[in-house]
Amino acid sequence: MNAERLKKLHRVSGLLLATFFFFHVINHLSAWWGADAHIRVMKMFRMVYRFPPVEILLLSSALVQVISGPVLVWKKQFQKNAFDILQVLSGLYLSFFLFYHIRAVMLGRFVWNTETDFHFAAWGVKNSPADQFFIPYYSLSVLCVFIHVACVHRQKILSLTQPKIGSDASYRLAGRHAAVIMITGVVITTLIMTSFIRA
Repeated sequence: MNAERLKKLHRVSGLLLATFFFFHVINHLSAWWGADAHIRVMKMFRMVYRFPPVEILLLSSALVQVISGPVLVWKKQFQKNAFDILQVLSGLYLSFFLFYHIRAVMLGRFVWNTETDFHFAAWGVKNSPADQFFIPYYSLSVLCVFIHVACVHRQKILSLTQPKIGSDASYRLAGRHAAVIMITGVVITTLIMTSFIRA
């Protein structure tokens, strides 16, 4: 598969996972109201994302991301641009995280016979010394999604606005958009991790 087709596949699978991530974030934020609230929201969402055709689509999209991301990084000639570097680093971390996180969830469901609910996710951030690994592990995963989305969104804004308002104004506008998304990511990451630790 050539790089352009792989990039399109990466983009489509990324959009599908971003939709899931939106609801996953809502689910995790519900932990502000305690573990029971988180589990109630999770059970409601699971009726959709554990419906076999939807789950297969999501797992396939994750597999595409895990494989296509590093391949696209390997094929790309990088410019000395901070946003390009952030996009690459966040994407590589997400490939790592998706592989190990999905592996852990599947092992929990099908091998360990463990309910992969709030308590499964929260154990690592609430117990020492596991918290020294799991707090940065989970925090970076959420933050990297927002960083990756911000960098992709910036590129889209540039492509849409440069012909209309010129390069300088377009770069300023795209940079502001990216900054807002990243700051939102920092806030949401902090809220989620705090809610898991205190719940």
